[in-house]
Amino acid sequence: MRSFLLPLLGFLALAAPASAFAQAGPGAECAVSVRFGSYAMGIDQAAFERVRGLLARDRGVRGVEAQRWGREGETTLCVRTRRPADARRLFGRVKAVLPARPRGPITVEARGGLRFEAPRQ
Repeated sequence: MRSFLLPLLGFLALAAPASAFAQAGPGAECAVSVRFGSYAMGIDQAAFERVRGLLARDRGVRGVEAQRWGREGETTLCVRTRRPADARRLFGRVKAVLPARPRGPITVEARGGLRFEAPRQ
């Protein structure tokens, strides 16, 4: 059985479109990603709306995609910036508007290895 599965898996990996590998996760092409999780009661909607409003008003933002991945509203915002320097600035601005104790976990990541989690672990 194992000898049959290995060639099959190899074939499927080669046959898959390249774009499937490019979309490894929300952070793959995002300058900044903001992930809103939940503790079985939905995301912190107020924090989500604050972050979306901040991103909508910022001139360094080229575009924002929302990717829903959970049953309780869990969402990741993928932010594309106009310039690479905008990512660090936006990381700080987003981090500043998050509550100290959100209703659910919120993770902010930016290019260059920047990462912040609320509530702090």
